[in-house]
Amino acid sequence: MDGTIVLINLLGGVALLLWGLRMVNTGVMRAFGRELGTFLKFCLKNRFQSFFGGLGVTMILQSSTAAALLTASFAGRGLVPATAGIAVMLGADVGTTVVAQVLSFDFSFLAPVLLFIGFVRHSTAVSTRAKNLGRILLGLGMMLTALKLLGLASAPIRTSEISQFVLSSLSGEPVLVAILAAMITLIAHSSLATVLFALSLAMTGHFPLDVAYAMVLGANLGGSVPPIMATLKADKAARRPPLANFICRLIIVIVTLPFIEWIAPHLAMLEASPARQIVNFHTLLNIACAVVFLPFITPLARLIEKLLPEDITGDPNAPAPLYLDKAALESPPLALANAVRDTLRMGDILETMFQDLRQALATGQLQFCKKIRDNDLIVKEFDRAIKSYLTRLGRESLDEEDEKRCTEILNFTTTLENVGNIIVLSMLELIESNTKNQTAMPEEDVKDSLHVLDMAMMNLRLSFSVLMTGDAVTAANLIQRKQRFRQVERKAVNDHLQRLRSDKLMDQEASAAHLGLLSDLRRINSLVTAGAYPIAGQKEEPA
Repeated sequence: MDGTIVLINLLGGVALLLWGLRMVNTGVMRAFGRELGTFLKFCLKNRFQSFFGGLGVTMILQSSTAAALLTASFAGRGLVPATAGIAVMLGADVGTTVVAQVLSFDFSFLAPVLLFIGFVRHSTAVSTRAKNLGRILLGLGMMLTALKLLGLASAPIRTSEISQFVLSSLSGEPVLVAILAAMITLIAHSSLATVLFALSLAMTGHFPLDVAYAMVLGANLGGSVPPIMATLKADKAARRPPLANFICRLIIVIVTLPFIEWIAPHLAMLEASPARQIVNFHTLLNIACAVVFLPFITPLARLIEKLLPEDITGDPNAPAPLYLDKAALESPPLALANAVRDTLRMGDILETMFQDLRQALATGQLQFCKKIRDNDLIVKEFDRAIKSYLTRLGRESLDEEDEKRCTEILNFTTTLENVGNIIVLSMLELIESNTKNQTAMPEEDVKDSLHVLDMAMMNLRLSFSVLMTGDAVTAANLIQRKQRFRQVERKAVNDHLQRLRSDKLMDQEASAAHLGLLSDLRRINSLVTAGAYPIAGQKEEPA
C-alpha cells in the first residue's frame, strides 16, 4: 500500500479515536457531571480516599484531564487542600491505565452494536440525560472502531522497508521518542489516545517495544500538561494539584527512561503479547508513581505552595477581566467559578463608582464625575467579556445545576451594568446639573440622600455574598434590608415634601434633583436585591 494512504488511514484512525474519547467524556460530564463532582467532593477527606476517588472518576470519564479540572474547580473554591488535590491527580493517572487495560483486549465485535444502540438512543431520547447516554455509547463504539482501523492501517508497516528503517532508527533513542510522544499527547489532549496508538502499532508485531515504552513515558508526561494550561489564569489553589502532578510524572519518567531495556524482558515474563506488555508498563508506571509519592504528599504540597504562593498573578485591581480562561471552558464548574471571580471584581469597580458618587454628592466637585464615567466603561467591558465567556460555555454542555448557576451569573452582571447606567445616565446628570447651575440642595436633603445611598451600597455588598454562597438565610436577610430601605426612602421623601410645603422659597430644581436621586436609588436597590427572592424561596415584591 502507498505510504501516503497508510499515513492518511492512521491519521483518520487517530482522529476517530480522539473524537470517540471526546464523545464519551462530554456525554458522561453532561449526564452525570454533577453527581461525579459530588462523589469526588465526598472523597476528599484524606489522601487515600482522594486517590481512589480520582481513580474512579477517571475510569468513568476516560480522561485524567477532566478529573483534574473537576479537582481544580474545588480547589479554587477552597474546598480541597493541596494534599487531597495531589492524591486525586495520582489516582486519576492510575484510572487512565485501567481504561487502557480494558481496551487492550479485542472488543471490536461490539463496535457495530454500540454504534447502532447509541444512535437510536441519541436520536429518539427526549431527556438530556438519555441523549447523553446515547452519546456515551456512540463514543465507545467509535473508540473500538478506531482501534480496529488503526490495527488495519498499521499492518503494512511490517512489510515496509522505509517504516522498518525509521522504527529501527528510533530504537535506542528513548529521550527523543518520549519528547515526540509528549508533544503528540499535548496536541491531542489525551495520554490515553497516545498509549492506545502505540498499542495498535505494537499489534503489527514489528514495532520495537523500547520505542513503545518510550512513547508511553512521553504520553504520561505530556498528559500532565493540559490541566496546567487549563488553569493558568485560575487562582493559585486551583493550579497547585496539576503542577504537583506534573512534577511527580516528570520525576518518574526521568528515573524510568534509562532502565527501559532492563524493564522490557521482565514485562515479557508476565505476558508475551506486545500489546499487553505496553498497557502493563503503562499501569505499573502509574502505580509506582502513586506508591512513591503518596507517602510524601505533605512535603510535596508544601513545595507547591512555595512555588505558587497565595498572592495573585497580576494586579487584582486591573481594569480588565483576569480569570476568564478559555481553556477552563472544558470544565463547566471551573469556568463558572472563574466567571464569578471576575463578576466580583466587576462589583468592586461598581462599588468604587458608588463611593465617588457619594463624594460628588457631598462636595459638589465635578472631578469625581470623570472617574465615575471611566469606571462605568470598565463595568461595561466586564459585562461584555463575562457574557461572551459564558455564552461560549454553551448551554448544551451544562447540567441543570450548572445552567441555573450560569443564569444567576448572567443576571447578576446585567444587574451591575444596569446599576452603572442609572448612576451615569441619571444620578450623575442631576448632580452635574445642580453644580453647574449653582443649585444648592438643603443640608437635610443632602444628609438623607447620603444615608439612602449608603444603605443601597450596603445592600449591593450583601448581594455579592448571596451570589457567592446561594445561602437562603443571607438572601432572606437581603430581602429584609430591602424592606428597611424602602421605609427609610419613603420617610426621606415624606420629610422632604413636608419641608417643601413649609418653605415656599425652596429651590424647585434642588427639590426635583433630590426626589430624582431618591427614585434612582430605589430602582438600584430593587435591582441588586431581585436575585435574593428565588434563593430565599419568596415572591418578589413590587419596587
